[in-house]
Amino acid sequence: MRMPGRGLVALLAALGVAGMACHQTRGAPPGGADAAAADSILGTVHVVGVEALPKVTLVPVGGGEALTLVGPAALKRVDGLRLAVVGRLAGTELSVERFTVVAANGVPATDGRLVADGAVLYLVTADGERHPLVRPSPNLWAHAGGRVWVSGPLDREAVAYGIIE
Repeated sequence: MRMPGRGLVALLAALGVAGMACHQTRGAPPGGADAAAADSILGTVHVVGVEALPKVTLVPVGGGEALTLVGPAALKRVDGLRLAVVGRLAGTELSVERFTVVAANGVPATDGRLVADGAVLYLVTADGERHPLVRPSPNLWAHAGGRVWVSGPLDREAVAYGIIE
């Protein structure tokens, strides 16, 4: 029996998150047992406004009013990407607790930290899974220890990538 590839698994995970888009999730979010409620939203980030006072927004999948994101500075580095965001929604403002890049230009993406181990550069996802990167660029090697996103199947050379932190 042939097992689905990582790209298919990532796509199915993104579709699962899409099913939650713009729905409030009651109960404690993973990693936040003391929280009473959290909101999970899937959408595309846009940085708008002037450079001195940028505003980060999230346009939910399926449309609807853009939400203003308040949270980590890293949100400004994911402009134009599709994210799964967890936080607290109050009106049209979402206080972001955490986010994961799930797609770039319609291509499924994987979000994680770069870990160098000898001659191999790994992308380590939040669940601890280590993905060896195929022919990573010198720029990725230079960001070992940092958080990045990589689009495309992880068993091939990256379609694209970006530095988050």
